[in-house]
Order: sequence, then structure tokens, then C-alpha cells
Amino acid sequence: MPGLLQAGVIWLDVTRLVSRAGRGVLTGIDRVELAYLEHLLTCPTAAVRFLLRSTRGYILLDKDGGKVLRDLVLGQMPLGPADRLSRLFGKGTDPRHRVEASLRPLAIARCLRGGLGRMIGRMAKGPGWYLNIGHTGLSAARLAAFSSQSEMRVAVLIHDLIPITHPDLVAPGMPARFATRLDAVRAYADLVICNSAATAGELKRHWAGGQSPHRIVAHLGVEAALRDDTARDRRHVVMLGTIEPRKNHGLMLDTWEVLARDLPQDHLPQLHIIGPTGWQVDALMERLARHPLLGRAIHHHGPLSEAEVRRHLARAAALVFPSLAEGYGYPPLEAALAGAMPICSDLSVFRETLGNSAVYVPHQDAYSWAETIKKLLVVSDELPSLPPPKAPGWDAHFETVGAFLAHP
Repeated sequence: MPGLLQAGVIWLDVTRLVSRAGRGVLTGIDRVELAYLEHLLTCPTAAVRFLLRSTRGYILLDKDGGKVLRDLVLGQMPLGPADRLSRLFGKGTDPRHRVEASLRPLAIARCLRGGLGRMIGRMAKGPGWYLNIGHTGLSAARLAAFSSQSEMRVAVLIHDLIPITHPDLVAPGMPARFATRLDAVRAYADLVICNSAATAGELKRHWAGGQSPHRIVAHLGVEAALRDDTARDRRHVVMLGTIEPRKNHGLMLDTWEVLARDLPQDHLPQLHIIGPTGWQVDALMERLARHPLLGRAIHHHGPLSEAEVRRHLARAAALVFPSLAEGYGYPPLEAALAGAMPICSDLSVFRETLGNSAVYVPHQDAYSWAETIKKLLVVSDELPSLPPPKAPGWDAHFETVGAFLAHP
């Protein structure tokens, strides 16, 4: 399976992964960048470069360095001690600086911040592509350093436009910063990879008028879990994802309060909230900590390992996903493949990726959600049987992207 192998020399930006190593469970975007790293490690050594923005400049790795980074990110190799540069210019004990210290001796090239273009010119051997997958480092300076090389092209994967389309759901200042990044992508990218047609449509509207890079849609790969319906518990319900405003956890707390008023304890579905705590949720977390149903019908687990998440999905009758905005949305797809019924907000991207493999709730009110959950999990004699989603694997994603990189 050639995938990206057919595209010549690939320079993958791994700055996001370096920043995430040693910090626990990976986010969806982290996992996409990791999938690219693991795929490119199957390429011939000469065809692969891994670039990271370090504390003082840039570090360039070959395949051997990429393998060490992968092992550090996956926790298969312990983080080493900080080196002198990390202690001098960083915090020293910060996981990112310890990762940089582990990778610096493996560098095939290094440069200070202003020397990236010269390093690229020195190390580039023939035509190649710079790939930025993680929304990190989308600065005009970095993209221009590659775009200015006569035989280098630039490809960027855009996961969503939520800071633009839903500025109220992100941190203050993020909409302006994200708009600046998109301006840089428009100015210097040769290709934009969109994870969904929904994202591609939003990007088209944002860039309406004037020139913009070519866009392709390549659905992200989803690994099918081993399915065991014998362990299914119709009262076991999972909500999976970072606790942040757009994930809409507050609506599920409201929903379970409605359910608790209508149902006896032995019929009450059990909501298992899984995921790290994000930003601007202090009031929500305080409400959750004091909730009368906590420990009785609502269970807060925090971030769990992938193996633990798979065990929950294998047992769950359903996954609730009332998100207000998504560019792709891994959890509903993963739940459906594991045999847990996705109950989702009615977003166009879910219609695109899940089709008839999910139940959609068109309203953002607790009563509608409670009635849907009661009908599906409590009142009916059997759980509804939904068709499995036509979820792509990573091979299909890389074939789509690689075909364009080889023949732009």
C-alpha cells in the first residue's frame, strides 16, 4: 500500500506531538498527527523528514528520530532528563523540554528561528511536500520558508473552522489568531486537506472571492474495535470528549435530571462522563461535583486510556454526543463501530460521516433528549439495530492524499 510513499520526500511537522508527549491522553487532532507519523515511518528513510519547533529554533529528524518521538508520545519510552538548553531557555521539568532534550542528539539538522529557510534549502533533496497536520505552527513565516523553495510545496490539513463559525465557543482571542492562520494558509499553501465535506464547505465560504489553494476531502481513518454485544448493558451510557463549552455537557446534566424525575432508580440510565477537563468550565465542574445524581446515575471518570475507553464502549448501549459544533467527531464513529448506538446532535458533519448509523436529536433542550433516551433505552423491549457506519480506514485516507501529492 503506497499511500504517501508515492509523493516523494515528505516533511511532516510534528511540533504538536512534541508538545503533547508526556501529558496523558491524546486529543483527536493529536491522534491524526500521530497516524501520519506512524504511516510515514513505513517509508524509505530518504523519503521522510520530521520537523519540530523547539524552544530555541527548529530540529529536523530522520526516520530514526521519528521512531523515538513515536515511542515517547505513546509512553513506550520514558522521558529523559532535561539537557542544558532546556534548563537554560525552558522550564527544564516541562515534558516538552524533556522530549526536546531526548530528540536533540538525534537531529540531522538544527537551526535558530530565523534560519529555517536556509536549513530547508540545505537539506531538501529534490521535490518534496511540507505537511502540517495539527493546526500548530500555521504562521506566515514557517509556511513561507517552505513555499519559497523552488521544489517544495505546502499541504495543510484543516480540521474545523469552529473559531470562525462559533467564536462564542472558543477562548477569547482565538478567533482572531485562527483567522490569521487561515490567511497564512491561503497565501502559501498549495493544497488544503479537509477532513469532511462540512469543513470544506465552511472553508469555501470563508475564502469566498479571490484565489485560494486547491481543496480535497479525505475522511479521517477510524480503527474498528472488536465488538462483543454479549457484554452490552442497556443502562450504560457514555459521553466521551474534552469537557468544554462546545461539547455541551451541561445539557446532559439537565437531561439526567429530567430522567431522574420520570424514572425509578432501577430503570435510570447510568451516564459515564469520560474525558479531560478543558477551559471555561469552572462553573460546570462545580455543578458536577455537587450534583445530587453523582455516583447514583452520573459517573465522572476523567481522562481514561484508550483500552479503558474501548471497554466502556463495548459495554455501552449508547453514546450521547450533544456537541454544538464539530469538524469531524471521532467518538460517535468509534462508538458505532464498537456497537454502542450514537445519539447525536443533528449536525451536518454527523449526517455525512454516520448517515443512518446514528440517532439524531434536532433540539437542544433537555426534554427532547430525555424523551429520546427513554424511548430507545427504557421503553423499547430491544435496543434498536442500526447499520454499521461506512467508516474509512487510514489506508483509504492516505491513498486519497497521496494520489494528489504525487500528481498535483
